[in-house]
Amino acid sequence: GINDLMTPLIMVFLASELAATSYDEVHVDQASDEMLDRVEADTYWCLTKILSDIQDHYTFGQPGIQRMISTMKDIVRRIDPDLYTHLDTVGCDFMHLSFRWMNCLLLREMPLISAIRLWDAYIAEPSEGFSTFHVYICACFLVYWSP
Repeated sequence: GINDLMTPLIMVFLASELAATSYDEVHVDQASDEMLDRVEADTYWCLTKILSDIQDHYTFGQPGIQRMISTMKDIVRRIDPDLYTHLDTVGCDFMHLSFRWMNCLLLREMPLISAIRLWDAYIAEPSEGFSTFHVYICACFLVYWSP
């Protein structure tokens, strides 16, 4: 959920405050209260910006997530019809398959350092990296490991 979305932001801002050269060197107990206040503020504002692009993911009925899953299903159907047919044949519902991918933006599916790198690409997208580019990344994951 939303609490997961704060993790990469906190890690990046805390690493910056501690002047860490590696995320392995980041330990929250090394930060002063003033550092933690700055990390909290930066995290809040960045999360607010991210959520402004995907706010309908976290409203009643989660229409944003449903739209992203529908788009991913269509992409997979077009680029890998064999995979699409296989998933349909075995009764694999795209909603069950990818809901967490869309809800947590892949944070639970990969190491944090990889998620931070991926999010860097999302943020660098000129518009809607979290709501549009993310769908294509998820479709690529699915197709890459297709049977």
